[in-house]
Amino acid sequence: MSTSGRRVLLALLVLAATGTGLWTLGRSWLRDPRTASQVHQDIWTCPMHPEIQEHGPGKCPTCGMDLVRASSPQRSSAADDVPAAAGTARAPVQLDTRRRQLLGVRTARVEKAALTRSIRVVGIVRYDETRLSDVNLKLDGWARRLHVDATGQAVKRGQPLLEFYSPDLLATQNEYLLALSTQEALASSQVADAHMQAERLVASARQRLLLWDLPASAVTGLEQSRRADGTVTFVSPVNGYVIEKPVIEGMRVAAGQTLYRIADLSSVWVEADVFEADSPFVKTGATAVVTLDAWPGESWRGKAVFIYPFVEEKTRTLRVRFAFPNPALRLKPGMYANVELSSSVQPGLTIPADALLDTGVERLVFIAEGDGYFTPRNVEIGARVNGRVQIVGGLTEGEEVAAGASFFLDSESQLRAAAGLWERPPDDRREPAAPGATITFHTVPHPPRNGENEIEVRVTDASGRGVEDAQLRVVFHMAAMPSMNMPAMTSEATLSAVGGGIYRGKGIITMLGRWDVTVTATRAGARVGTLQTTVVAR
Repeated sequence: MSTSGRRVLLALLVLAATGTGLWTLGRSWLRDPRTASQVHQDIWTCPMHPEIQEHGPGKCPTCGMDLVRASSPQRSSAADDVPAAAGTARAPVQLDTRRRQLLGVRTARVEKAALTRSIRVVGIVRYDETRLSDVNLKLDGWARRLHVDATGQAVKRGQPLLEFYSPDLLATQNEYLLALSTQEALASSQVADAHMQAERLVASARQRLLLWDLPASAVTGLEQSRRADGTVTFVSPVNGYVIEKPVIEGMRVAAGQTLYRIADLSSVWVEADVFEADSPFVKTGATAVVTLDAWPGESWRGKAVFIYPFVEEKTRTLRVRFAFPNPALRLKPGMYANVELSSSVQPGLTIPADALLDTGVERLVFIAEGDGYFTPRNVEIGARVNGRVQIVGGLTEGEEVAAGASFFLDSESQLRAAAGLWERPPDDRREPAAPGATITFHTVPHPPRNGENEIEVRVTDASGRGVEDAQLRVVFHMAAMPSMNMPAMTSEATLSAVGGGIYRGKGIITMLGRWDVTVTATRAGARVGTLQTTVVAR
C-alpha cells in the first residue's frame, strides 16, 4: 500500500473512533435524568393535537389553543424521586345543586350525644352456684332407709333425708353413754379430779358425735334413751330441690361420698355469650332484661354480676353472668333465655355512620362549607352504635358534614388532587349570604358558542328588587380529560351594572362542550349570593 493510501486509511479510522465516542457520549448524556428533563422541558404541545410539538410556548396552529409543557416520557422512575406521601392526596370538591340531588348528597350536623347500644343475645339459665349444697357424711356406713328417694323432690331445712348405720357411730355412742354413766357415778365422789375427768370424757364423746354432723336432736335423744343402735337420721341443711341423688337404699357409703345435691332456685344465673366487638359495652352491674319463649309477655330484670376474664377462641365471644330473682320458679335451669342489655358510652360528638369514610388507613369526613363546597378532613373515631359514630377528634360541635355519598366525594376529591385541578375559591364565599337573594344567568347567544359571548346576570333581593351595587364574578370551568391528555380549563369574566339589578359583560369560552358556571355576587366584602349552573357550548 502506498504512503498516501495509508494516510487516507488512518484518517478514516480516526474519524470513525471520534464518531463512536461522540455517539456514546451523547447517549449517556441523554440517559442522564437531569439532562433528559432539560430536553423535555423545552417541548410544548397542544392538548387537542398532541402531534403539534414546539420548543417554546405559543398557540396551536390548528385550533388556536395555548400550548402546554409536555410531560417527560423518559422519567419512568419519577415516582422513585418523590418521597412517598403519608396518605392519599385529596382536594376539596364543589358540586352544584343538581348534582348533589342526583347523587343523594345530604348534610348532617355534628351533635353531642350519648350513644346507647342495645345488645341482644341468647343465654342459658343456670343454677346459682352459691346456692348449691352437697350432702355427704364424715364416716363410713350403710344407708338403711331413704326419706327422700327421688331426684327433683323439694326439701326444706331440717327435713329428714335418710337413716344411716355405722359401726364407728355405734362405738362412739357406747363411749358417750359410758362416759355419762361414769359422770353420774362420780357425781358424789369426794375426789375433785375424778369428777372433772368424768366431765371431760362426756364432753369429748359428745363433741365427736357433733363433728360427724349428727343433729343435736339425735344426741339429745341418745342421752334420754340411753340406748345405742349405731343409727342416725340425717336432715337437709337447706331449702331447695334435689338435683342429684346417687344414694340408694342399702348402699354402702364411704366418708365424703355425695349422697344428695340440693339447689336453692329462689335465685338463678343466666349465662350469655356476647360478641367480642360488644364487650366494651358490658360492665358489671349493668341491668339486663330476660324474656322466655315459655312465658310470653313476661320479663325479669337482673344485673350482670360477673364477666369472664377470657374470650372463647372458637366463637370469639365473651361470657357474661347475670343474676335474676326467681320467686315463682319460672326460670328453670337449662332454659334458653333472650337477654337484652342496654349500655351507654360517655357523651361525645357524633355523626351518621354514612358520613364517615374508613379506608383502613385513615378515617375522614367531608366538611360542608356551603354553596356545594366540601373539604376533606381526617378525624379520630370512637364507638359505632346504631348508625352513629362517635368522633374523638377532628370535628367541633355544630359543623356540618356530607352524608350519603362519601365514596363519590372521595373519588372526586382524589381525582382533583391527583390532576392538580382544584383552585381554592375566594374567601368571600365563606361570608354569610344575604337571605332571599336570587341570581339568574343568561348568555347571548344561548346556548353559548366557542369564543366570545355576551353574559347577562340579574340579582334581586328577597323583595324582588334589583341589587344595584354588587360586584359580579363569573367563572367557567371544564374538568380535565386525561384520556385526551387535556388539563382542566378555567375562564373568568367580570360584569358591570347596567341598572335594575342587571349586570352585563363578555366571557370567553375556549372549547366546545360542557362547562360548569359559578356566579358570585358580593357587596362591601360580603357575599350576596352564589349561583352554580352548567352550559353546553355548541
